[in-house]
Amino acid sequence: MGTQPSTINRRSFITGMLAAGAALSTGALVGCGGEPRNAQDSASNPSAPTSKDWTSPPSPVENGEITETVEADIVIIGAGTSGIPAALTAVEGGAKTVLLEKGDTYFAAPNWFAGIGSRYQNELGLTFDRSEIVNDLMWYASHRADQRLINLWYDNSGEAIDWYGDELEESGSLEFAVETDSKNTGGKHASPPVAHVPVEKPYKEMQPNKMGTRLTHPVLLDKAVALGLDLRYKTPAVQLVKEDDRVAGVIAKNEADEYVRFLASKGVVLASGGYSGNRYLMEKLNPNQSQNLTNNPQDNGGDGFKMGVWAGGDYGRCAWVMSSDRSTEGGGWTPGSQPWLRVNKFGERFCNEDAPYDFGANAGAMNPGNDWWNIFDSKYWDAMTKYHTTICSRMVPAPGAVCTTLVPTDADSFFEMYIAPQLESGNMVQADTLDELATKMQEKSPDITVESLAKTLERYNELCDKGVDDDFGKIGFRMVGVTEPPYYAMHMITGETGLAALDGLRVNTNLEVVDAQGNAIRGLYAVGNDQGGFYGMSYPWYYGGLHAGKNLTFARLAVKHALRS
Repeated sequence: MGTQPSTINRRSFITGMLAAGAALSTGALVGCGGEPRNAQDSASNPSAPTSKDWTSPPSPVENGEITETVEADIVIIGAGTSGIPAALTAVEGGAKTVLLEKGDTYFAAPNWFAGIGSRYQNELGLTFDRSEIVNDLMWYASHRADQRLINLWYDNSGEAIDWYGDELEESGSLEFAVETDSKNTGGKHASPPVAHVPVEKPYKEMQPNKMGTRLTHPVLLDKAVALGLDLRYKTPAVQLVKEDDRVAGVIAKNEADEYVRFLASKGVVLASGGYSGNRYLMEKLNPNQSQNLTNNPQDNGGDGFKMGVWAGGDYGRCAWVMSSDRSTEGGGWTPGSQPWLRVNKFGERFCNEDAPYDFGANAGAMNPGNDWWNIFDSKYWDAMTKYHTTICSRMVPAPGAVCTTLVPTDADSFFEMYIAPQLESGNMVQADTLDELATKMQEKSPDITVESLAKTLERYNELCDKGVDDDFGKIGFRMVGVTEPPYYAMHMITGETGLAALDGLRVNTNLEVVDAQGNAIRGLYAVGNDQGGFYGMSYPWYYGGLHAGKNLTFARLAVKHALRS
């Protein structure tokens, strides 16, 4: 790409520091995303604000400090689940494209991509009801979402999945497997087969598979670079350039710590991962969850989000991040989303345990102490087979289910993978009698008594024998008694994953950032966690891969619109 002398229109309004996404996370939650990593606080976070008012833009970079100007059509900030497909879409469309990433590699976590009407689903004869799904997603959001964006995903996600699938097939080593296994919710929630899972060939049904964006990102990036993508790692964007009413580019720092200006004649795409890794912004915008952020694999500093606000962009007033009922002291426990018996610090049952994962976390957060216990017995494998949960909470292989390398295959492997480490950590206790179990639970919950736990277990087992949950309404076949020793109790806490931000910059259906009056800021697009308006204060967990599928779909649509502008 060409260079020009370091000149700049001093009328330009330069807005904001930007962190360009996060580095690759190692490890994976079962089927869902990245390994838990504690969020950074504002003291150690390089994106911590320099003033009390985070909405105030910093001083502009002086013209004399800029050592190089690079001309491009499109500049994308952040090499992740949104930024990488956006970059490949742009270069396939003939655009001169720059992809800036502050880390030394890309960020990869998601395994599932949700889409509607893909050729893979059509080949399987799967059909969907647009009104039912769109309205169900609005119900999850308590209608605190822009239904036009949900419509946009529904109508365009099939094309995005097919495009992604073409890229996988072209690699010769990857393909899509389709989740057809759905959860029996008793009709209380939709659980449609929308998930597409990139897997290594040959796909093995009911067996462990290598899968996810750790495999696909290199394939897409290699092709994009071969087509001319200018990919720059260790190059954090630091300021947007806004000329008159249009965003015209971005200033970044290269590895030599020099300022480089990237002009974008078609647009700048923010795909930097949101602000859930910035403790200061979480406390300011999302105080309800900020203290419970236990799993944030992206360490996202919120600078892309701030940059959009500093450019005049509006943002939602319903800040929230993805939460689930599988957080523990010091990490997470994926089987925590199983509908085991749950008791509070007094040993009392407090909810219908068979609910979407964030609902389970919300119920736990209502407890004094924000914690609870999962209780089960030696029949845990038989119980999980009856539970037949899906996607991120799946613990038992099933026909139509895409299994990760972390799904156990029998009771012994489950014990070794999920019980033994927690017994060693002290988060779980094991006992041969219920009295002994209560006594061991008292170390973390001193208000539990032998009598209170015995009363709860007697009532719960009575309802399980009856097959009807008269107390909390859990579906009958998921009522499995706690009757055969050894007995187990797993201590859980209220925690927020931060993997998906459920709010961000407001956008229109072109994915352009809009101001408080709803007017588009030309040349500026937001996708991924930088973009809001799609969710309310709940993540639709039964829609496997919805966040990654939405991010993929909107990344392509944003670039396509920019190329037409």
